[in-house]
Amino acid sequence: MINHWNEICQQVSLLENKLLEFIDNATLSISQQKKLQKYIGEWNKFKKMNESFDQFIAPFDPIKVETPFDQEDFRYIWKTWKEYMQEQFGRSMRSRMEQMSLDYLAEISEKNPDLAISYLRYAMANGYRSFFKVESKDKVSPPKSDKYGSDY
Repeated sequence: MINHWNEICQQVSLLENKLLEFIDNATLSISQQKKLQKYIGEWNKFKKMNESFDQFIAPFDPIKVETPFDQEDFRYIWKTWKEYMQEQFGRSMRSRMEQMSLDYLAEISEKNPDLAISYLRYAMANGYRSFFKVESKDKVSPPKSDKYGSDY
């Protein structure tokens, strides 16, 4: 989404440059200049809206995410987990959430990459929004949920 937003911002900048070039090179009558001023006023309002919306799309610079597991199979399942979250729940994982999630996964799996992969696979296979420590008995029978079917 951020990449798409950046493309929109680049297009706005390109359009502004073309508009300014047109104004500089155009020979306009007084009435045409007045009409153009109204357009420029609306354009400036649009630019301010665009700039103010930018804080909602990318409010902070991302941090460098460091995975506690260096195995290729873990990197693959982690990428799959992030895609699963986006696909199933429309939830994009930004850098700080991703880092804290990786740290938590390392903690509950006791830094065992095979166990971490197992927790992620179990959560995806059962449609959960989050991963958690899974005991052997949980793999045999489904965990109990509250009467509203919440995952939490």
